[in-house]
Amino acid sequence: MRCTTTEDVYDWPEGAPYDGGTTVTWNVPGYGSHATDDDSTDLPTSLCGFSWSKEEGRRVKGLPECHECLREVQLGAERPRRNWE
Repeated sequence: MRCTTTEDVYDWPEGAPYDGGTTVTWNVPGYGSHATDDDSTDLPTSLCGFSWSKEEGRRVKGLPECHECLREVQLGAERPRRNWE
């Protein structure tokens, strides 16, 4: 919980695979869909820490099925800020 609307809600841990940038969703057969940063390498690593080769999965539209990845995407999302009166 924040004390004010100007304080950060969450700080990414050191070495996190994502830092508030754009994410993409990958479906990996047998392992569901996971989110990675848009600049993933030859061995994509999801926001929950799961890794696979690009040949094992394919990019899909929509939010990931993985609860941990979904939580990280939601925490890193830009939200409009309002002035509280």
